Amino acid sequence: MKPYRIIFAGVIVLLGLLGFWVLGSIQAAGPDQIPYVGSVAFEQMRQLVGSWETTEDKGQGPMKMKASYKVTAGGSAIVETIFEGAPMEMVTVYYDNPKRKLNMTHYCMLHNQPRMALKSAKANELTFDFSKGSDINPAKEDHMHALAITFDGKDKIVQHWTRSQPGKKPEVMEIAFTRVQ
Repeated sequence: MKPYRIIFAGVIVLLGLLGFWVLGSIQAAGPDQIPYVGSVAFEQMRQLVGSWETTEDKGQGPMKMKASYKVTAGGSAIVETIFEGAPMEMVTVYYDNPKRKLNMTHYCMLHNQPRMALKSAKANELTFDFSKGSDINPAKEDHMHALAITFDGKDKIVQHWTRSQPGKKPEVMEIAFTRVQ
């Protein structure tokens, strides 16, 4: 065998071993990562992690509707899924922006994704309002424009979604969820 082939083979083996070492170091770093601690409002939302339900009557009699909250992205985002499994299922992702202010993107059954930013935070209520950066013209397009979440103890929340439609008065929809034990 020629010497350059032996050297080349040795370099390949060393690079392979180095790759396994680097990969192992990255994977080992995962559990040692510092846990994400968000803004006060983010941590308030984190308390909702789990399963929730409500009873809605949309003209066909009372129906149980499910919701869930889970933490993802290394603890830096909260995914809310409301009306799970129903044709109107929707997802909202809550996250802190770089200035540590709670924001959210709502993936709506209206086929758009309004973004909202925290407008006010109280001990038992978070209020969000439409923010720039959405690909929605609020004066011309039907969309969710605001959200208020009221915390009634640790096992009940009430959401007030404000829908904005061109030429119409804003419509507020209330959804009261109870934690599933």
